[in-house]
Amino acid sequence: MCAAKTLRLPVQLGDELPSVSTEIQRSVESERNLCRLRHPNIVRFLHIAQPEPAIVVVFMELLDGRSLERFIDNKPLDEPKIRDFNLRALLYLHSRQPPVIHRDINCSNIIVCADNTRIKLIDFGLAIKLESVSHVSASTQSPKGTLNFMAPELLGAGESDSVQYSRESDIWAFGCSVFQMASGVRPFANVGSFIEMIQLIDKRGVPALPDGRSAELRDFYSRCTAKDCRKRRSAVELLEHEFLRGGKLKKGLLSSLLGERK
Repeated sequence: MCAAKTLRLPVQLGDELPSVSTEIQRSVESERNLCRLRHPNIVRFLHIAQPEPAIVVVFMELLDGRSLERFIDNKPLDEPKIRDFNLRALLYLHSRQPPVIHRDINCSNIIVCADNTRIKLIDFGLAIKLESVSHVSASTQSPKGTLNFMAPELLGAGESDSVQYSRESDIWAFGCSVFQMASGVRPFANVGSFIEMIQLIDKRGVPALPDGRSAELRDFYSRCTAKDCRKRRSAVELLEHEFLRGGKLKKGLLSSLLGERK
């Protein structure tokens, strides 16, 4: 048993067929790299087929469980449980050569398996990448993803005029997921537009964690959500943070994860 996702590539009338065909093949081959990912906390991509020139079918591991958002169910998690949902999957992705950037980290894209002993990161933004096939789609400067979890530089608050996805933007999104785990609600829950988000982040930064949370968790959260992406900590640095060291992280785990390439 497996899950299948059908993607219809947004080829536009007026696109030049030779260039479109080249871009389609480049995108499909890029996505085939996902089938090489092997990590216990990442959904397994089994096969990518192309039954028609503008249609791609992605076959994935079928998961039995519920999203982290449903698991939270508007109720804050205790800190030992938050430690369980750490950055091991991101460390693996960001340590690949070249690095794999998820681009849509949020609590809806993390699955808590039915046995409640494992989590899986899902939805690697295939539709987002494949949208760039059309010259019309490629001309947009708007970021794709979940607004509440978008880093400031994706919203136009950085120095570049184009959208710059990076390992640092993934880390920001993970920090926003930590906020939801700690508070029970999404960050920036009442914000409805890019402009509102930019103004709010520029004025106040990320929302503060609820009262009663430890100093270690607050510091960990702040290191994920620094407004300046250059000041955010990497996955490897965050996994050494005191907040996670108080959990189940064992000495030597980082080196074994960094060496994992199967």
